[in-house]
Amino acid sequence: MIQLRMSRPEEVSRQKEVWKLAFGDDDSYIDFYYDNYYAPDRVFVLEEDGEIKTMLATFPIRLYLPDGTYAISAYFYALGTDPKDRNKGYGRRIFGYAEEQLRAKGVDCTTLVPQEPSLFRFFDTIGYGKSFSHRKIELTRHMLPKAPEGGRIVPATPSRYNKLRDQLLKGAYYVAYPDDLIRHQKGVSQMAGGDIFELEIDGAAGVAAVEYMDEENVILKELLVPGERMEQARARLAAAAPATFVDGVKGSYVQAFGVIKWFQEELEQKWGRDTHGYLGLAFD
Repeated sequence: MIQLRMSRPEEVSRQKEVWKLAFGDDDSYIDFYYDNYYAPDRVFVLEEDGEIKTMLATFPIRLYLPDGTYAISAYFYALGTDPKDRNKGYGRRIFGYAEEQLRAKGVDCTTLVPQEPSLFRFFDTIGYGKSFSHRKIELTRHMLPKAPEGGRIVPATPSRYNKLRDQLLKGAYYVAYPDDLIRHQKGVSQMAGGDIFELEIDGAAGVAAVEYMDEENVILKELLVPGERMEQARARLAAAAPATFVDGVKGSYVQAFGVIKWFQEELEQKWGRDTHGYLGLAFD
């Protein structure tokens, strides 16, 4: 018998097991989520014959429009199924259940980042449209200009980072996170050898979320500065990070990043079907 429901604290060990089997993440990463962010009503589970087979975690977020209005959204995160139980349609079932529950609570839409490009087609079949994109650039250190003299780069508190982030994105279509999610990102960045930072480049403020991919490479999960300061900011961050700035080839490209499923037609029309907003952090 299959049952769909919210999670329970006493079954966290099984949830962690499913997470580990589904994604292969380190125990420390999984424990960090459960020690700092888990709550029973933030995780949905699919149980069959008394055993959890699939889990789906959620984060509360807001989608801001240029006029300052916003939609209430839930960000879907860590959809995982025990590998021995895949290809049974459990993912679709738990998505449908979670959407139904969230809609009843007044959530306007759900948002997620597909784990890989091939999954955009799957999410399209269940009503999710491409609504976020991001620009990726891969650089080696020698491709960067000389780091600017002066300026400042210091670890940021979650509240300070979030305040600056909202100021930099004001007037755009973007996702805003509560401070506790920025705190979550700070912990994740620190676990990966990095941090979240406040920047000052030639009088302009910015923020950056930095994680090490390995000993040789570092990735910026988010870099927000005024456009004319972008190269200087990258060079300043590279000078502060004892690693290659991101191994690869010169150039940048835009690609689809996140998707939305709307429950409110009026808000969907206001957002616009062709709008590609800024999501930034994905907590992947």
